[in-house]
Amino acid sequence: MEVGPLLLGVDDEQRVEESDVDPAGGAVVFDHSAAFAAWGPIVVELGQVHAADDRLAAAYRIAPGAISHVSWVVPDLAQESARLARLGCRLINTARTGPVSVAWHEGGPLFPHPVEVHQYNDVIAGMHARLCALRVPGDRIPADGAA
Repeated sequence: MEVGPLLLGVDDEQRVEESDVDPAGGAVVFDHSAAFAAWGPIVVELGQVHAADDRLAAAYRIAPGAISHVSWVVPDLAQESARLARLGCRLINTARTGPVSVAWHEGGPLFPHPVEVHQYNDVIAGMHARLCALRVPGDRIPADGAA
């Protein structure tokens, strides 16, 4: 299955500092950079965390080599967030960056890692197609990994 190319979402000069809020309404810090690629039918995100509140870092389970999270897109973020909470996946925080609005939940009994749920919008819906369009025809990584 083809993967890539990786598209750097933001560079170190333009890192993402989301306007995050915890369930109690307090502000939290999650400063990170991300690169995205299409891998078959999914989008893969590689991230680097620059700064995060201790509580948030623990809840996100930030650790080198760890699976960060799984995410999906929904038409109603509040409804899906409430559903996850009923299933035992406690809300960690909500965040908004530009047109992207998300809710982060603990994996609870469903996942061994956090969950990030995205509110559907045109930016998110078109991401996979935009990433696939960056591929150069015939530019493939050999099966043996040799360049």
